[in-house]
Amino acid sequence: MIPISGVISRLAAPSRQMVAGPPSRLARPGGTRRRPATPRRSSIHRGVTAVVLVLATSGWAVLRHYDGRVRHTPLTFAAGVDRPASASGGTQNILLVGSDTRAGTNGEFGVAEGQRSDTTILAHLDENGSTTLISFPRDLWVRIPGYTDSRGTQHAAQRSKLNSAFSYGGPSLLVATIEGLTGIRVDHYVQIDFVGFQGMTDALGGVTVCIRELPPELKARGFDNLHDHYSGFSGQVGENRLTGAQALAFVRQRYGLPESDIDRIRRQQQFLGVVFQRIASTDTLLNPAKLINVVDAATSAITLDDRTSLADLRLLAVRMQSIGSGGVTFATVPAAAGQRAGQSVLVPDPDQLGAFLKPFGGRAATTSSTGALPAAAATSAAVPVSWSRPAAGVAAGGGVRVIADSAPAAAPAGVSCTY
Repeated sequence: MIPISGVISRLAAPSRQMVAGPPSRLARPGGTRRRPATPRRSSIHRGVTAVVLVLATSGWAVLRHYDGRVRHTPLTFAAGVDRPASASGGTQNILLVGSDTRAGTNGEFGVAEGQRSDTTILAHLDENGSTTLISFPRDLWVRIPGYTDSRGTQHAAQRSKLNSAFSYGGPSLLVATIEGLTGIRVDHYVQIDFVGFQGMTDALGGVTVCIRELPPELKARGFDNLHDHYSGFSGQVGENRLTGAQALAFVRQRYGLPESDIDRIRRQQQFLGVVFQRIASTDTLLNPAKLINVVDAATSAITLDDRTSLADLRLLAVRMQSIGSGGVTFATVPAAAGQRAGQSVLVPDPDQLGAFLKPFGGRAATTSSTGALPAAAATSAAVPVSWSRPAAGVAAGGGVRVIADSAPAAAPAGVSCTY
């Protein structure tokens, strides 16, 4: 998921680090005077001052300009959908979606009909100042509410993989599905497609990620996290400098990874950390042309719900600036590997899910994920998933259980490596 909000905050409000400077030293004890600024220091000072003045005086004007360029989509809900109440106080919940559309990629990443929610993250901005990014695996087995498709055909509620909700009914059905699963009201919806993902990464000059080496026993079983012809990713153990196309392939790979969708989520979480660090770096902040290029790339491919503007994302932007210092926590919805309708899926346990969601003001759905609702037909593209390496915890029955992951370091030099 591309952090457009981080760029927004930089345009809308100058950083304290940029505005604040060291105390003035006009004179020292003994009558010594401050050393005159060298031409280089003076030039840098003038450059920083110019950037600060531009941002301070025209930041919101620029924001309004770009707000007029982003696309908006209405969120409409069926009569039978009972949305949760909004959170109290200053708490906000923002659904961040990376859409798996191939439009504009000239077939570089394959051809797929329609689009799916390739990345789904709920950003929980608590009124107490904490921020948690909750990742939802695309293979999570969920209840999809009834909906009416684009042809006017009505469909009853059913069980299917989470990413099917977006394919069936777009943003509205995905929001309804997330709200039904978690009991958490989605305040804002943010979506970005593949083209914007590539363009923004290229505008930043690329990012550096870190890849762990697979143990020999996993390699012997055919796992390969360095080369994947499905996503097009090719890398090496250790640090990898990625431009747009390879960065996109890096966060899309799932085949060849020991835990498939879960390992891909860990890659996405690592990627978010390094991208926000790049945005917050002086290399970006003191280069107005680069900053504008990043915003141009992001806003050209962003979609918001029709009640959300770029200004509404400012709190998220401010919170995300602390991602490299541990101020943002990553978590993954708990689930166990299973089989449903002939597909390999992740099945959430209601009790575990309820305990996981409680700190965020949510609750698990009262109906079991194995209830009597019909399941969506299995697709020929379903590929069995091997769950070889236990995640942070293992259930009593021996099944793999995915629980909250700690936030990865954002600095490339010490970033947490992932498979």
